[in-house]
Amino acid sequence: MPEYRIDDLARAAGTTTRNVRAYQERGLLPPPVGRDGRASIYDDSHLERLRLVDALLQRGFTTAHIADFITSWETGKDLSEVLGLQHAVTAAWAKDESFEVPRELVGAILGPQVDELVDRLGELKLARVEGDTVVFPDTQLLAAFAELHEYGLELRTLLDIHGRVADRIDDIARTMITAAKQHIIDQRGPGWLPETTPEIAETTAMLNKMRELATASVHATLARSLDATLHRELGDYLATAADRNPHKNPS
Repeated sequence: MPEYRIDDLARAAGTTTRNVRAYQERGLLPPPVGRDGRASIYDDSHLERLRLVDALLQRGFTTAHIADFITSWETGKDLSEVLGLQHAVTAAWAKDESFEVPRELVGAILGPQVDELVDRLGELKLARVEGDTVVFPDTQLLAAFAELHEYGLELRTLLDIHGRVADRIDDIARTMITAAKQHIIDQRGPGWLPETTPEIAETTAMLNKMRELATASVHATLARSLDATLHRELGDYLATAADRNPHKNPS
């Protein structure tokens, strides 16, 4: 299991060291799992808890409300099931394969429009600036951009394409998560929280299955759509080519 010092934990959760300490003082965050010299050591359970706290704060809950939720979940319940529910709700499915590049090197790669392009990458959550360093969280996607750029496609164009695709994926994600929430409301009523270990396990499993369905649906549907669209567009393109070069048309 990965280990984090407090600064690393705050950075991974998108918060501040000050907040981490405050949450721990208020009982929202478990104690560190150990120490490395004078530094406290945290693990992925702390990262997931921070993400859960942040999600609830963004929904308008106070730290007192969140403390009550956490206490009610943990009192008399199997800790592994509680963490399982947290994991289902807050764990990131996107793989973080980030790497850091000095800002001056990014400028040498992207050219004179580096500031505009880095800002656009930031808007799409494909980069973040940390001092004199630019962090790229998705190396695979960035590699695809670089490979397509070698064919003459401008990075700005590729980012616009990605942005349009991402907007549609966001719509799909909202559809799936809204369906899961509505199912819980229909079955249990608004504001219901699992109280028993079986309820926590069942809710965790349902949320995980919904995520798996969303991923499989997008992958399969996109693959079929790409095949059909490619065939259609290729046919139209060849028809245009035939009209443009009638002397090459056998008929």
